[in-house]
Amino acid sequence: MTDQTETVNLRVYPPLASVIAPAVALLLEWLMPLGVLPPLFSGWALAVGVALMALSFVLAAAGARAFKAASTNIDPHKPALVLVETGPYRFTRNPMYLGMVVLQAGLALTFSLDWGLVIAPVLWAALHFGTVLPEEAYLSARFGQPYRDYLARSRRWV
Repeated sequence: MTDQTETVNLRVYPPLASVIAPAVALLLEWLMPLGVLPPLFSGWALAVGVALMALSFVLAAAGARAFKAASTNIDPHKPALVLVETGPYRFTRNPMYLGMVVLQAGLALTFSLDWGLVIAPVLWAALHFGTVLPEEAYLSARFGQPYRDYLARSRRWV
């Protein structure tokens, strides 16, 4: 039997969720277009969408860079080696997951995918309940009081 502090028991694997969400949005857009957003690559939607996608890449890259600098595993299936509180982790405990949700909204606006906006909160909920909450329990067991102190001084999402 493995010690519970070795790895987290995820119900949702983030990289897979971040690929499935836009694929489902595309499928639903093809099957049942809602026609709410402006046409593809139009004015404000394009500008906001591209800005959101850029923000998502900044969040994800900064989070990954902080993990690499701390010499810990980025794959949530592997053990956390150290508690990372630098870079974007000073402001949010989940910059990479936040980036996935922001990317979903950015893709929706950029490519006029109404269903992408509907799916963005679904992706957030899947990550929140299937990844973030189990990770928090795991990290609390793994790092104890230092992690609980970090919880008290940081935000889960924004």
